[in-house]
Amino acid sequence: MKQTGWDRRLWGVVLFDSGLLGTGWNRDIRESGERYDGAPTRALLFTSRATARDWCVRKHAEYATRPDGDPCRAWRFRAVRVRERITVT
Repeated sequence: MKQTGWDRRLWGVVLFDSGLLGTGWNRDIRESGERYDGAPTRALLFTSRATARDWCVRKHAEYATRPDGDPCRAWRFRAVRVRERITVT
């Protein structure tokens, strides 16, 4: 059977309007070392809007505890619709 790839609609997160965040923002992956040797940099993706928004809420709460004057306190994240398209070439 020939595999042609996939085309999925998912959810990602942007910091302000600067672009998609990568998996480096996921502390669980950073700490567990789940990446395999040669793994490419990937966007931080979620299968539902609710999960992406929950991640944003938790990040807002985390950065709100930083001291006054810390620029990270002003960071704002938002969930965005993305499409992951993989094709065999």
